[in-house]
Amino acid sequence: MPRPELSVVIPCKNEDHHLEDCVLSVVDWADEVVIADSGSTDRTLEIAARLCERFPTRCRLVQREFINFGSFKSWASQQCRHDWVFVLDADERMSKSLSHEIDTVLSSSSAADAYLVRFRHYFLGHRIRFGKWNGRGVIRLFRQSRCYYDSREVHEKVIVPSGRVRKLHSRLDHFTCTSLDRWFQKKYAYARYGANELAKRGRRARAYDLFLRPLIQFIAGYIFRLGFLDGIPGLIVAFDGAFSTYLKYVKLWEIQQNQKSSPIQQNPQILPDSKKQAA
Repeated sequence: MPRPELSVVIPCKNEDHHLEDCVLSVVDWADEVVIADSGSTDRTLEIAARLCERFPTRCRLVQREFINFGSFKSWASQQCRHDWVFVLDADERMSKSLSHEIDTVLSSSSAADAYLVRFRHYFLGHRIRFGKWNGRGVIRLFRQSRCYYDSREVHEKVIVPSGRVRKLHSRLDHFTCTSLDRWFQKKYAYARYGANELAKRGRRARAYDLFLRPLIQFIAGYIFRLGFLDGIPGLIVAFDGAFSTYLKYVKLWEIQQNQKSSPIQQNPQILPDSKKQAA
């Protein structure tokens, strides 16, 4: 049986250095490419408009304000016309082997409801083969009629109520860092969203989180997951994982301090008194 129609959605913001190559890696394969922008201020919208003009029957642009990653990707996938959706970040490229494998599995009468995808990661042009980046993969291909995104602020997940999830063997190419300036901006943004998510769950930053947790992250990635075999890039990536963890819990600690110093926290009578005065 032929492969069912499939949409590729590309969530993006300020990705003028990535967007065109990303779209070109899928536009001849997918039945629809949806570029979902969340407020770009660089040349991303200009590039998206040019691509939509070049591929008018396959490529279109949608826009919405960014709230958090879970919310935005949920909305973006709902803009797709087809039930099967592949979520492709702008710094990723579809490989020929992966697109062929997807064609094969979706053409089967026993297709699952969602599929895990693994990556070939590149950091400043260097392939990262080991370390914590090379996990079991994430769900990127799913039926939107049977799956949905959770509401997490960052590291969002696709929920598959049926549990029918399989793993694809071919990999996506992920050019995770091509500029340290953009990389550090991304780190701070992820730390802020991660801290907000922890705060919503009632977590509090402790000395353990600020010191031991980053150290454990480094040892796990560099030693136990063999990150040292990637040479200097592997060392940098391991340090990056430790620093990202540290930064997230520092931001969580900052949230706690702001809550303690707010007038309502210091004097619970402020709010009731103001109500009485208003009455």
